[in-house]
Amino acid sequence: MTHNTTTETVTTVPTGELRHLNPADLVIDTNIRTEAEATLTAEFVGSIRDGVRQPILAVEVDGEVRVRDGQRRTLAAREAALPSVPVYVVPVATAADDKALTVDRILEQLASFEREGLRNRDRVAAIEQLALAGMSATKIAKATRTKKKDVDATLALAKSETTLDLIEQGAALTLEQSAIVAAYDHDPEAQQWLIDCARSGRFEHQAKQLADNADERAALLAQVATYAAEGIAAVTRRPLYNQAQELARLVTADGKAATIEDVPVDHRVAYVWADVTEQWTDAEGNAVDEEAIDWDLTDEGTADAQAEDGMVDPRSLTRKVTREIETTWYVRRNDDLGFTERPYGYSTPSSATASADVSDDEKEARKQERRRVRVLNAASLTAREVRIEKLTAWLARKTLPKGSAPKVARFIAESMRAHHDMFGANSMQGNAAEIAATILGGDPAELIEQATTADRAQIIGLGIALAAREAHMWKDAWRNAGDSHYHGSCADARADYLHFLVDVTGYTLSDVEQVIAGDTDAADVPLD
Repeated sequence: MTHNTTTETVTTVPTGELRHLNPADLVIDTNIRTEAEATLTAEFVGSIRDGVRQPILAVEVDGEVRVRDGQRRTLAAREAALPSVPVYVVPVATAADDKALTVDRILEQLASFEREGLRNRDRVAAIEQLALAGMSATKIAKATRTKKKDVDATLALAKSETTLDLIEQGAALTLEQSAIVAAYDHDPEAQQWLIDCARSGRFEHQAKQLADNADERAALLAQVATYAAEGIAAVTRRPLYNQAQELARLVTADGKAATIEDVPVDHRVAYVWADVTEQWTDAEGNAVDEEAIDWDLTDEGTADAQAEDGMVDPRSLTRKVTREIETTWYVRRNDDLGFTERPYGYSTPSSATASADVSDDEKEARKQERRRVRVLNAASLTAREVRIEKLTAWLARKTLPKGSAPKVARFIAESMRAHHDMFGANSMQGNAAEIAATILGGDPAELIEQATTADRAQIIGLGIALAAREAHMWKDAWRNAGDSHYHGSCADARADYLHFLVDVTGYTLSDVEQVIAGDTDAADVPLD
């Protein structure tokens, strides 16, 4: 027979004692709250003139009584000239480890300040001090009763004095958003974009776009740094009309086309952007026009299929992407230079090319159109990632939002009646079954069987309907937004889907999603 013996370890906690001590003799120990004196109001001092009712918590180290909890009460008692205050003193061995003392102090103060206001900056500094004292993120999370991901975000935020300042100034950021903003301390322009998007509800879209275009962004910033070294202002988002005028649109006082040499350095603004081109070549290295490529062969289940007559199989082609960093010059305070906008129909001597008889303006327009396609396609893919994340979180709920049941029922019914063909979507652009399993967190059929309430069952049904619509949110769906919106059309289904997300889930549409929803035009979407 085996006997199991359990040994219980008992930790002896030092016994404290209540003393009445002169507040002037107490040592204000290091405290995570840094603005205690600033919050020492006349009202607070007046409230303790008749005595401190709640004992101050302190430890005794090497004969010193150090305040752990009650910093403001101690300061107020000194201000009120009280002869003594109640202090609960816990003795600490003089050989105690300094780090252990630090950890104890911070944890005690954090627990105390849960009852009172604590500045974000002070809480971040406290968590950082715990890490510096040797505590792991996991242990900090357990000790402070927070999530480990929040501790990780706090430690990331602690490295950014800029972001902490922004939060102090009123930037409405969540802890997770703050950590992302902190990662862009090297890029103030991007930080401002993120803060602006946090206000408008588009933070996730902007954050993902920055992350997805990290290599391109680095190349842009390198060029910006070059201009900065020359004393030239440079930006990576096209200046607004009231900020600067495009040089190519200006003429000098004598009516000639303005050139960059005509513009003093302090009037110059370099708008830096990336011109990315995509080219397809065959086995012999010959360029192949995209219009001649049979893109249907990229769908699943087409392994044995052949290209249509006159078309080229994309699987036999090589894709090459090139990126060039371009600069478009703008002029600040052009009136001071005597520059004016060029008259309508004005042309420069170099406007026509001998080889193709295409004007410079037409060349630039074609380049910008290619850029628009690339940028909006990429933005559309990013938007799908954000939608999937938002839907996954939203569909985990057990009940529908109050008052939303009729809208949900209508959406499901309309999906089955007018867009039933979408439920079987299975292509490279979107697989309805896979999307449904992702946003619902499992096999929809099994989840329906497990549902124990009518609300939960309807949420699962809604997830299936949403997945069918999502499967048809192709990356170039924005190009078809102007198609006929007859009842049952794909364009109508997409617009209805996006408007439903806004109305029922509280989702905020990105620029490209507003185009797909028919709320704005693609030509009006900024490309930066």
